Amino acid sequence: MRQTRKCLFIMLIMALSLALTIPAFAQGGGPPGPGTQAAPAGTVRGGALMPDDVFTPIAKGYDLISQGNYAAAKGQFETAVKLDKFNPFALNNLAVLDERDGKLNDALAHLKDALMHSDEYKDKVMQTCFVGGGCMAVKPYHGFGANEPVAEKSSVTPVIQDNIKKLEAKIAATKTPPPAVSPPPVTPLPKTK
Repeated sequence: MRQTRKCLFIMLIMALSLALTIPAFAQGGGPPGPGTQAAPAGTVRGGALMPDDVFTPIAKGYDLISQGNYAAAKGQFETAVKLDKFNPFALNNLAVLDERDGKLNDALAHLKDALMHSDEYKDKVMQTCFVGGGCMAVKPYHGFGANEPVAEKSSVTPVIQDNIKKLEAKIAATKTPPPAVSPPPVTPLPKTK
């Protein structure tokens, strides 16, 4: 009788442990969902490691771009950046939309942010589309199996580097003034008696 209780107790603990670990396995690799700020240094990104909660708005945004719904696409990419602030796919696509809207300095800032950690993202670029100017919108390939197409090197980094070159040339050609680095000085009001 005592061994039966002991066995039941052990089985209960194992079942409870399993119930607590299943959600962790369901999340897959990579950082947790909402609130993710960035991949830790040395984290290899790619394929199954890009969390679905980041991939989904990027894919939706890309599809919206191809349909010409730029405002909704921008919202999707902004959602992805909130989930993973250094995601080069989302930042590149925000840059594409900013460049399209004539916000060249904002576009360049997004591209430079995208380049900071782009080498960590090993997802292959599945599709590209020209939206306007020289920038390309990118969509990562995201399958759902053990044979994820993950590159040895980042395939989005060269796209971002090319977009930076093209955008810098466009900024120079259009003589777009650089963004203000600091607010203008405050001028004190004249004293009155």
